[in-house]
Amino acid sequence: MQTTPATGGGNTKAETTKLKRPVITAVKKGKNSFTVKWKKQKGISGYQLQYSLKKSFKNSKKKKLSAKKKSCKVKKLKSGKKYYIRIRSYKKVNGKKIYSTWSKKKAISFIDA
Repeated sequence: MQTTPATGGGNTKAETTKLKRPVITAVKKGKNSFTVKWKKQKGISGYQLQYSLKKSFKNSKKKKLSAKKKSCKVKKLKSGKKYYIRIRSYKKVNGKKIYSTWSKKKAISFIDA
């Protein structure tokens, strides 16, 4: 007996696409800003940068970035605080976004020692 998958079932390319985890190469501190750099990836639609005052990334802010980018400057940060940063890549497949896992988080401190 032969079975056929239900409509919408089965493995589609969107379900099986696995993206590489991005790697943050540097985080440079500026005056109430930071610049984050990462290794550029091929075959993706873009990146999503996330930064937060909390390690858990609760109440975080996100920025959408072009696939052509390999760095981003974030401005208007609070002085005297520590920020946590991570990035992930995404690819649009059949109208849906497939995300990679988040990069390892990096921290940058604006606290004067």
